[in-house]
Amino acid sequence: MISPVVSETRSHTDTPGRTDTVKPMQRYRRVISLSFAAALALGACASNDGSPDAVSTGETTTSLPATSTTSDALTPTTTAPSAPAASSTTTSSTTTSSTTSVALSTTDAAAGGSAALGGPPTIDQPAAASVRADRVGEQIELNTPKFDIGYSLEGRPIVAERLGVAGGRKVLVIGVIHGNEDAGLQITDELRQRAIDERVELWLIDSMNPDGVARQDRHNSNEVDLNRNFPYKWGPIGRPGNSQYAGTGPASEPETKAVVQFITLLRPDIAIWYHQDANLVIPSTGRDGRVRARYAQLTALPIADCCGGGGVYTGIAATWASNELKRTSDAVPFIVELPGGVLSAAQVDAHATAVLTIGIEG
Repeated sequence: MISPVVSETRSHTDTPGRTDTVKPMQRYRRVISLSFAAALALGACASNDGSPDAVSTGETTTSLPATSTTSDALTPTTTAPSAPAASSTTTSSTTTSSTTSVALSTTDAAAGGSAALGGPPTIDQPAAASVRADRVGEQIELNTPKFDIGYSLEGRPIVAERLGVAGGRKVLVIGVIHGNEDAGLQITDELRQRAIDERVELWLIDSMNPDGVARQDRHNSNEVDLNRNFPYKWGPIGRPGNSQYAGTGPASEPETKAVVQFITLLRPDIAIWYHQDANLVIPSTGRDGRVRARYAQLTALPIADCCGGGGVYTGIAATWASNELKRTSDAVPFIVELPGGVLSAAQVDAHATAVLTIGIEG
């Protein structure tokens, strides 16, 4: 507030006894100057953010023009980086937390994680394979050498892995479909040790029924025989507890869905499913019959009809694949019935060699 303009008498401290009358205009100017300085000081204090005041004390106070206050308010002070620093800290913390979460999820999935303990996967559970690709049913990247095509009921990953260079004849090997018929795992393990000819693009799925392998049970966790659950010519068979229970409908099981989607997209030229323990290869005709006969010759398996007496053969994986793939090619999907028990080293070697040979010869 500006005081009324009056004259006053002030004594000079350096001249004892002398008094001067301060003119009204001088008084007015002094009041204005002091009021302006006070207003600036109060404004600076009101904006107290822990940084030095925008207007300092001393002679520089009255020398700052009015626009200087606005300019200082827009110009970072010596502590201005504190705001970005706080923001940076927050961002860093968030990023670290997110990275840790993903890393833990990936580790859990890769090791079987909660799935091994019986817990289902979370909806954002990442792929367990070392290199992840888009999920099947979206934009799958078939040039990616290893990725999950889906999960079992108990959350175990079903992993597809490519060996060799992309571009050759696509040969798919599925080591296990019935969980207690797992000698095919010996063959897929052996194939990983082999040099793959550039004419062959070899794909391996160790097991499409990892829950059954873990329990040494023919079925998946819903007690479904996955080799009766495929959608081509599916039919209702039995109920849970029946050895050939076909599920509630065609491709009702997540394991079946994953393989159906993958094969539909991959479209292999040759596809092999391993079973036990009939010890044979079923005959066929045309190119299909020739490839099967060559495989049987290389492995010393007989060509013979299989599995009569009591079986109901609807919803079969290889039959579905044949119907699907032959729409666009002369593909050869077939079953290899291995002998029972553990394969000898010679048998494993012969089957791995047969896979790679028919892959080259076609």
